[in-house]
Amino acid sequence: MAELEHLGGKRAESARMRRAEQLRRWRGSLTEQEPAERRGAGRQPLTRRGSPRVRFEDGAVFLAACSSGDTDEVKKLLARGADINTVNVDGLTALHQACIDENLDMVKFLVENRANVNQQDNEGWTPLHAAASCGYLNIAEYFINHGANVGIVNSEGEVPSDLAEEPAMKDLLLEQVKKQGVDLEQSRKEEEQQMLQDARQWLNSGKIEDVRQARSGATALHVAAAKGYSEVLRLLIQAGYELNVQDHDGWTPLHAAAHWGVKEACSILAEALCDMDLRNKLGQTPFDVADEGLVEHLEMLQKKQNVLRSEKETRNKLIESDLNSKLHSGLFKNKEKILYEEETPKSQEIEEENKESSSSSSEEEEGEDEASESETEKEAVLLQPF
Repeated sequence: MAELEHLGGKRAESARMRRAEQLRRWRGSLTEQEPAERRGAGRQPLTRRGSPRVRFEDGAVFLAACSSGDTDEVKKLLARGADINTVNVDGLTALHQACIDENLDMVKFLVENRANVNQQDNEGWTPLHAAASCGYLNIAEYFINHGANVGIVNSEGEVPSDLAEEPAMKDLLLEQVKKQGVDLEQSRKEEEQQMLQDARQWLNSGKIEDVRQARSGATALHVAAAKGYSEVLRLLIQAGYELNVQDHDGWTPLHAAAHWGVKEACSILAEALCDMDLRNKLGQTPFDVADEGLVEHLEMLQKKQNVLRSEKETRNKLIESDLNSKLHSGLFKNKEKILYEEETPKSQEIEEENKESSSSSSEEEEGEDEASESETEKEAVLLQPF
């Protein structure tokens, strides 16, 4: 799906137009082996499921054959090893397309040949999400009878019943919610709660696990940014997660947040001083892929970020200057201490010498006094009469 809006009276026509636009972009990129535009790719890491992508040429041929309804050609391609769950750059499978085209025969053919009824595209939509949105009751019933999960949440936190506008469709899906024992509120919160638990664990342990989605190369930071999990985002940043980490398409978490119009996530990332001008593999900055309503907000954030960077640089210079001053002062004091310690022993030695000299003089004087007294005594004895 190119945009996640509820389809009104022309929802089926709108869905077909979106699917056609996705195919047009993809087919137009075959010569360069890259999509002409990647507004839908690389954004939702935990919702890209299914088998590995085949080469663009093979995938284009297979999807084109399915779209044309040529089951004979599709059978030949499958016999040659085509992956029935192959996806285009938006994560759409042939089953998604057949559903949007309201081609029940192709839907049945694909499911009978083991197409995954619960595979999600880049925005988390399953074929049942598409059927519910378009109001195709017969296709929705077929999916349910063949294992479709009514509790799968898309990137907007919507289960298929949230997208249903026709009363009959909503009743069908809600009835299945009860039968399957699905707790819709828990389903909506499950991913965020698990991510919160992981983020807290990484923060407490001081070690981040670089777990990436195999197909997109996106990280937990991409998911939190794209889906607006603000608390998760803050915890991951606090834990030291790389702000400018890129997925296989070169998308940063800010690309994802900007594209999905997640205003708060953009603010959190910008205030943490992420690189707002980093380009993806197609040379696009977050501004280039941003939701139109968010561009002005991004521009304001960049101005604010420039001020924050300037303040941080000034603060760092002051801290560095203060440290240098303290270091210099400390060295001077140490030098005085060393000189003092060197002079002190000398002073003590002189004092000791003076004390010894004084002591010797006293002893000599005492000796002289004693000698004088002895001589006097002798003279007195000699002078005494016999």
